[in-house]
Amino acid sequence: MAERTLVVRDVASLLVSTSCGIGFFLGTGELALQQGMAACLYAVATAIGLVALALSAPRLQKTGQSIWTYFGSLYGPTISQQVAAFSLIWMTGVLSAQIRGASAILALSGMPQAVSIISVDCLVLVFSFLRISWLSGMFALCMCGCNAILVYALAETHSLILWLRSPAIFMESIRAQPVGHTGLVLLSVAALVVCGADYQQFPAMAKTPTHARYGCLTAAVIVLGVGFLPASAVIAGANLWQLGHLADQAQVVPKLLARAIDSSAPVMSLPVTCLLIVTALGSACSILRAMTDATATVSRDTSIPAVFHRILPVLAATLVAVYGRSIVNVMVTLNIVYLAAVVPLLALTLLGHPIQDRAAKRSMLVGAGVSTLCVLIEWTHTIHMPEATPLVLAWPCALVAALRSHATSPQVESPCLNPAELRQRSQG
Repeated sequence: MAERTLVVRDVASLLVSTSCGIGFFLGTGELALQQGMAACLYAVATAIGLVALALSAPRLQKTGQSIWTYFGSLYGPTISQQVAAFSLIWMTGVLSAQIRGASAILALSGMPQAVSIISVDCLVLVFSFLRISWLSGMFALCMCGCNAILVYALAETHSLILWLRSPAIFMESIRAQPVGHTGLVLLSVAALVVCGADYQQFPAMAKTPTHARYGCLTAAVIVLGVGFLPASAVIAGANLWQLGHLADQAQVVPKLLARAIDSSAPVMSLPVTCLLIVTALGSACSILRAMTDATATVSRDTSIPAVFHRILPVLAATLVAVYGRSIVNVMVTLNIVYLAAVVPLLALTLLGHPIQDRAAKRSMLVGAGVSTLCVLIEWTHTIHMPEATPLVLAWPCALVAALRSHATSPQVESPCLNPAELRQRSQG
């Protein structure tokens, strides 16, 4: 991890930009056309996760460890590489959302899809080399600009009251959604904020534990405050600006902002486009920083040039972005595979249960394998399953694999930590 220089403002700004990147804006706007205010569920879950992250922020600041380094200190380098590999899976989904969102914005200007995606990939790589202090200020300005335009769009449609009433409307709308879907999104998103390296990296770089904790809490308040803006603006302007007739519904929010600004000052279209692009690139760079570290960990035993630690994640995310599923659905789906692999092992570790390296490895592989199989079955429409099925099946299987391996293999070469040692290491 980098040296600890971030204050509360910087930590909060970077966490908000990671949480509310263009994938969040476009994904929420896309879902708002179908689900109404219930589309804000992702923002609410993220805010809950940031509050939970604040509880562990002092430990993160003290140790400065990514989650794969933390597991590596307990179970060895092989487990560290596995956790980094599974982290890459879900971060690929988040990065792909930013790439798809930015390319959708460029496509509104008439740029061909292939050219827009390639342009975004190149810009993400360039931005990822900027200093974290520069990125913090840039992200804060761009996020404020995007939110200001959304508020202006609400004012243009005389619907500011809708934003103020959005929490109450959200509670009514969420009751109409399937309970399984609501629970899955809340659990998976909140858990990813706590366990995700792209979020953990910023509290770990805070000056003091206090800066880390209050940065997380400040970010939670901001995310909850602005989380209802995109859906409110889309609902208010859907009929007026015919937002439901777009070929790519990921373009709903950019189109909304363009229409709102163009109604009074056409010259502002280019600045608005640039603002949205920089917002997308800012969030993408935060994620790519964590993915670069994860790729370096996975390829520790190979001679891959360092530049490929950045290029390979971008290429993988681009392939997912081209697939074309709903932005939020892609992020949640890939989150599930990561959670299925890591959460059972993390739970046993925090409970102080002694696990051997071989058992930890088997547990992660079983959890990831079962969840991936369920996701593939659902994608191919072979069998219709409830959305929570991958986790419902994977977690018990992973726990059984870990405990059964421990019970049937009491004498193995890998060292087994006793509960006291495990608890001491887990506390940093």
